[in-house]
Amino acid sequence: MTALIGKTFDTGILLVADTRITNRGLATFKDDEKKIIVLNKRLVFAYAGVKNIIDRGLEELRKSATTGSTEEIMGEAKRLFSAALASFKKSYPGQSYATVIVFAGFKENDQTFACYFSSDDNFTKHSPLQVFFKTFPNKEMPLLRDFLTYQIDYSKQDIDYFVQKFSLAIRRIKNRYVSKNAYAVYLSQAEILEIKISGQGKYIIHRLAIND
Repeated sequence: MTALIGKTFDTGILLVADTRITNRGLATFKDDEKKIIVLNKRLVFAYAGVKNIIDRGLEELRKSATTGSTEEIMGEAKRLFSAALASFKKSYPGQSYATVIVFAGFKENDQTFACYFSSDDNFTKHSPLQVFFKTFPNKEMPLLRDFLTYQIDYSKQDIDYFVQKFSLAIRRIKNRYVSKNAYAVYLSQAEILEIKISGQGKYIIHRLAIND
């Protein structure tokens, strides 16, 4: 399960997610999953939902992201994850398959953007985003929405401020399927930052090197 939050800025994009992955069919989980993946120096991918579906298409998505435009990469992602969803439904009939994928980065004109695709329509349509959030289980959405609506000043442009606020919003979720630990990526034209946030709110920032 997952809590995922993001925001576009004029100069970059920030995504924050918890790090817990639940093993399907078991009552066990891991707390070290990076649900936000840098595909190239202009595009980041994130997901919330069923990891089986994501794993089936992610390797091919990584390969396709080394060439082609952002639109071409997203088009390939729709094909890959639609096929992965169909396979999952066949292998696990009757099980929940709710999954959301997010792309965020820079358009050809260097404007920032973010959009999401949903398993509800087989990842065929996408919707633009500015501030976005998603939780699975869905019952945690009202609590997260209220915090993000009333406890954050969106006029600020300080990335540290939003890292702190978004990770605090995740830590406030009282569900054993959502970790208190979080992982974040900030993508800008100048740099790509990887941010690891502990359950106590302390974080370490690492600058990623991405080949052209």
